[in-house]
Amino acid sequence: MRRAVLTAILLAPAAAMFAQQPELGAPLDPALFAFQRTIPDGRPGAVALVVDPLMLAHSRGPSEHFADVRILDGSRRQVPYVVEHRDDPLIVALTPERSDPPASPTGAVKRSNWSSYRLQLPSANLPASQVAIETSARVFQRGVQLAVLRPADRHSRNARLEIIAATTWGHVDSDTPASALTLSVMSGDASELWLSIDEGDNSRLPITAVRLLLPSYRFRFYRPAQSSLSLVYGRSDLLAPRYDLALVSNDLLTAGATEVTPLAERHTQPARRSLVSPLQFWVFLSIAVITLLALIVRLTRQRANQF
Repeated sequence: MRRAVLTAILLAPAAAMFAQQPELGAPLDPALFAFQRTIPDGRPGAVALVVDPLMLAHSRGPSEHFADVRILDGSRRQVPYVVEHRDDPLIVALTPERSDPPASPTGAVKRSNWSSYRLQLPSANLPASQVAIETSARVFQRGVQLAVLRPADRHSRNARLEIIAATTWGHVDSDTPASALTLSVMSGDASELWLSIDEGDNSRLPITAVRLLLPSYRFRFYRPAQSSLSLVYGRSDLLAPRYDLALVSNDLLTAGATEVTPLAERHTQPARRSLVSPLQFWVFLSIAVITLLALIVRLTRQRANQF
């Protein structure tokens, strides 16, 4: 008896959650989206889908409320979701690669003892973010610059480094570790950054870690039973979805959820949508031909009557 009561208590929250599952939305053709990804299978229930760097870069992103992002089931029906903005950033480790930059910063004063590092980003077109740099040194002071490489254009015949952040980084307490240096990076089309450190007359400052701090989002939704799900995005003609699920978004945002990450991104060539259907095309063409023939007959008769 006690076991039955305990089971009923444990299943009550789950039953309440499934009672709130919304109806599926209107169908959409995934071929009209530039990017498609598979969502890992799992049990029905609340799911928190992590928005990774590729999704941030290739969708219309947080600045447009992810207007082009859709979750589709096996029948191409939309699975409603709500967007969760998290306070903790999405952290991506970057590997600093020692390398001389291919160009000099615009207007920079040449110095003899600079250390330069190439930082490969997960993708171009990422939203505004931050770069956090760590060192094991305890007593130091260095000038630090972060730049992006700009190709030759009508403003300059040669490629150039454009400095996007510059500051002085220092620490003078040998008993405590230095705080990480955080530099802001605006949204842009660069796929790599160049980190330069003015060493002065000192030895090279040891860099122990470089991390990219991106805005963090998750998509919360209820996984339908017995259905494979896919994630699609990459369209410029959609408005942000309006689902009835938003009416109970607080319940979904506070519910315990299984966190998943979408699988590999597949870039597809979106199918072009016809402005008119084939039936409409032939109807319009037939009307145009009939109208043209009628006009020719009328003009012929008028010309015959003149003679």
